[in-house]
Amino acid sequence: MRSRGIKFEKDLHGNVKKVPLDMKYHATFIEDYLDHLRIEEAKKGADFVTREGVKEELDKKHRINPQKLQSNNRAQSRKTA
Repeated sequence: MRSRGIKFEKDLHGNVKKVPLDMKYHATFIEDYLDHLRIEEAKKGADFVTREGVKEELDKKHRINPQKLQSNNRAQSRKTA
């Protein structure tokens, strides 16, 4: 069975050495695969922060208290409704 846009190139011993993919047929797959590789590489050196940590940082930087924001939004929605 042959697939469109895929060609197997073999050496003298019959071992597959290259598999060129025609971008006309496989561009989306290649793009998704390369994106996945970039994401996995970025995860290796990434520092993850918890949701609570992000809230604390925002509160310190912008003096935003998430609980006050929620109560203010509820009060405003009652006034306009």
